[in-house]
Amino acid sequence: MSFRRETLEDGAVRLSNERCSFTYQRPRPGVVFMRIVGHDKGEFGTAPMDELREDISRYAPIELFVEMDEITGANLPVQEAWTEWFSCNRPALKGVSILTRSKFMHFTAEVVKFFSRTGELIRVYLEPQPFEEALKRAAPDFTGLGSTGRRGPVDVPSPSGRGSG
Repeated sequence: MSFRRETLEDGAVRLSNERCSFTYQRPRPGVVFMRIVGHDKGEFGTAPMDELREDISRYAPIELFVEMDEITGANLPVQEAWTEWFSCNRPALKGVSILTRSKFMHFTAEVVKFFSRTGELIRVYLEPQPFEEALKRAAPDFTGLGSTGRRGPVDVPSPSGRGSG
């Protein structure tokens, strides 16, 4: 498990290695925006879930928004870990919104949703507009989203080197 945890200038937290990054923004208490870029092969262990522990202990139930537009994959143990985490933390979650325009990652998110037995607690979006509207309802003052679906100052270049644009 080799990765770096850093607090960015705007207060966001980023877990990263050469292949993948998780960036967490907290636009208001009880609302977490998480952006995943790259390919998660499990080298972060439980750190991506552990990063949400304090939010849950202080503000449960929380709303989690996960933007996965630039994720290129997650191996089976990673999918199983998230499935178990969602299942175990269901009472501590007000809602989970996931955005991905990749049909493969959409399918992956739907499988996690199904096997976590969370029902409609998790919503998976293929289009950015309804995802952004849900985030805006939860955190009206959040400025981390643009109308194009691209992120503001915490935009992280893809570890693959292809950039974010």
